[in-house]
Amino acid sequence: MAGISIFFITTYFSDYILVPLRCRGQVISALEERGFGFEKNAEAYINHSHQRNTSTNSSIDSPTMTSNPPSTPPPATVSELQTRTFATLRKRNIEPTVNESIRLVQCSAAKVTGTNGSLGNSVRGTSGATDDRLHIGLVRCLISRPSFLSITLTDTEPASILLEERLLFNFDRHNARSSGSHINGSMESVLLGNKEDVLVPIILDLRDLPTESTGIVCGIAGRLVGGTRDAFRENVEMSYLSTAKAGTVMVPEGDLDRAMEAFRGMKNGMLPD
Repeated sequence: MAGISIFFITTYFSDYILVPLRCRGQVISALEERGFGFEKNAEAYINHSHQRNTSTNSSIDSPTMTSNPPSTPPPATVSELQTRTFATLRKRNIEPTVNESIRLVQCSAAKVTGTNGSLGNSVRGTSGATDDRLHIGLVRCLISRPSFLSITLTDTEPASILLEERLLFNFDRHNARSSGSHINGSMESVLLGNKEDVLVPIILDLRDLPTESTGIVCGIAGRLVGGTRDAFRENVEMSYLSTAKAGTVMVPEGDLDRAMEAFRGMKNGMLPD
């Protein structure tokens, strides 16, 4: 509602909101007005050139992020923002796509107590051996040409990895232990997480939207969650991944039909209260 474009990343431990550096003061003010507080921490930001269309055809589709007020009044309520979002998606013929053969699992690199890691490593707070096994597993995944793979690295948490269930074996290692004259073996993974919680991605191709478009994450998440709640069932849990070209909504495998039904209702203009 403040007219600031964001990227949103759900990881194993945290949710990250990425905002333009030039909007930092405006972001802080907007969130503090809603009751959020901030802790002092190391400043970190990544500034990449994005690959979406940079043209701006409508102030409704893409409110400006500068200090100048948008030519079209900003939405007065979250509901209005969400309505505008789906009107924009319909106008641009952006429809959700699902490949049910892609079954994802959200994991984290195993965390080791101590100070074995360093900022020079891609994974902080892990042992060197664990770090090496993680790197080897990622290389194996890339060699197999995955259909979906997302890695989030920060300087404060172990690596968070969203990968296809079929690729989990790349992070297993054989743990052999001696018992008398017999050798018993077991498989031990370098990844943490419930490997049985399978997620299915619902992908929105956003390449035709300007990079500075706003309201996409809020509109999709709010309406999807609200549109899947009824008298007998809770709303569908979801996570979100923003990239330069797409927005990916991930829902539990068993809730995919409900999520897609809500999306179809939004496409036809039947927005829930």
